[in-house]
Amino acid sequence: MSVDESWEKIERWLDQYAPQERPLPGPCTRSELNGLCSALSVRLPEDVEQSLLRHDGSGLTDVIPSTFALYSVEQIADEHLGTLKYKLKNDQYGSDDSRLIVPIGALGEMQLVVDTQTGHLGSWDIEETGYRWFEGPGWASLSAVLEVTGNALASPPPWIAVMGDGDEWRAIDMDTDFPGTLVWADVRG
Repeated sequence: MSVDESWEKIERWLDQYAPQERPLPGPCTRSELNGLCSALSVRLPEDVEQSLLRHDGSGLTDVIPSTFALYSVEQIADEHLGTLKYKLKNDQYGSDDSRLIVPIGALGEMQLVVDTQTGHLGSWDIEETGYRWFEGPGWASLSAVLEVTGNALASPPPWIAVMGDGDEWRAIDMDTDFPGTLVWADVRG
């Protein structure tokens, strides 16, 4: 499934079940994307670029299961360049080259990162040591995450996104604290 097809499914669900969510941002421009890659000195995976050309991040909407909001072009540049000096000074990151691992979203202080060489997704937290690479086919790339998310939201309720073994998230539209928004709940918890 293409990134655009996955986004269409997500957009339809948000329109129908999450009327209290702010509208998703519009696309970034090709010029903004090229400027980002120039600033990073690395090209983003094609699916990340396609997603940014559809929506320049997800604003305050936690689109990705596990409640990650996607960064805009500006946020990617700020977060990557802002933490890179710290990451490069700290030798506890093993064989991972922090220049090639770019943050594309966040869950509080935890960043959703992409390995620009493989497209694989993981996380980085300033409180943790090193990168944590997510397991399961749903985390293989941003396009995989969007596909799993889009398919889950396009199915009849309950909307369950299976990211991998034991990594299942249920979309809730009538959360008692945030009714009419997209809330992801860990199926196990």
